[in-house]
Amino acid sequence: MENDDMSYLKETAAWEDGIYQIETSDPVLGGPDGITNRPTRELANRTAWLKQQLKAAEAALTAHTRSRNHPDASVSEKGFVKLSNANQSSSETEAATPKAVKIVNDRLNAVVDHAPSDLDTLNKLAQAISNNPKFAENVMQLLSQKLAKNDNGADIPDKNKFLENLGLLETVNLAKNATPSQRKINGKTLIQDVKLTATDVHAVTPEVLRVEIPVGVPLPWPTETPPSGWRICNGESFNKKEYPLLALAYPSGKLPDLRGEFIRGWDAGRKVDNGRKILSVQGDTLQNFTGNITGIQFVGQSSASGIFKMGRRMASSSITGGTSGVFAVDCSASFQSGLRTASETRPRNVAFNYIVRAA
Repeated sequence: MENDDMSYLKETAAWEDGIYQIETSDPVLGGPDGITNRPTRELANRTAWLKQQLKAAEAALTAHTRSRNHPDASVSEKGFVKLSNANQSSSETEAATPKAVKIVNDRLNAVVDHAPSDLDTLNKLAQAISNNPKFAENVMQLLSQKLAKNDNGADIPDKNKFLENLGLLETVNLAKNATPSQRKINGKTLIQDVKLTATDVHAVTPEVLRVEIPVGVPLPWPTETPPSGWRICNGESFNKKEYPLLALAYPSGKLPDLRGEFIRGWDAGRKVDNGRKILSVQGDTLQNFTGNITGIQFVGQSSASGIFKMGRRMASSSITGGTSGVFAVDCSASFQSGLRTASETRPRNVAFNYIVRAA
């Protein structure tokens, strides 16, 4: 069967304050306003509303990120930072670029590279002052505290102070707070990738369906094949140990055969449909129509319409004791005249498969 004629629930992006619970007394009615579709439609409305809100939040966050509607950074406030290549700047509102840092590193490396020749000069000075060992020792101790080039800054005693002196401390702090931790989505801070679960957006899950649609409730389904976990009500038997919840609804271990059938509410003492048990089958019937026509005689022409049909017409005078000039006629009635007839009594209807959740 093709699914081109399948109808879908129309969603409205609106927050539903509550989800309707289908009662055992509710009829099974489909369609846009059918009570069977009401809980699903309300859940779908919630999901559409949350999706709309999420898109709006994402759009607002994106627009905020791309905009320049932010304050300038300072030593006391966070904000945008202007980069500078100056390596001797005293500005407290600009951050040094890698180029500026490279210039400083090059100068430091130059000092380190010239250290041996400087050391030779100090030795010569020591010799010039009568080779004072204390003087040379002090100078050697100071030189031993210089940074090792191969450590790439790992031997800097106070790295924060070093970054501050380079004008990079504020830039590092701003980078740490690039994503505002005070902003949240469903209570989750924006300090990492946010993963929203079905619970976060109140989406319909199999667990929710288990509560909203009990196992065993027959529902109309528009295709020949039921969805996963559902079975067609075709009179087949099932394993009660494998499907204990389904066995609670159908203790016989057999599904009702609803193919070509209408569901009728159980009488339960109302005395409209007496003598019935739940899940009992009832054949089709038609209320009795009776009628009797006797001694029809008339003068002139005769006619019939609707379910009545004129039969053989004869002069009354030809009948023993009949009156001359008066006629008699056979008359019959049939519902096939003017009414739609078939092999059963039925209302207008649409064919659906009745299915039940198996577990």
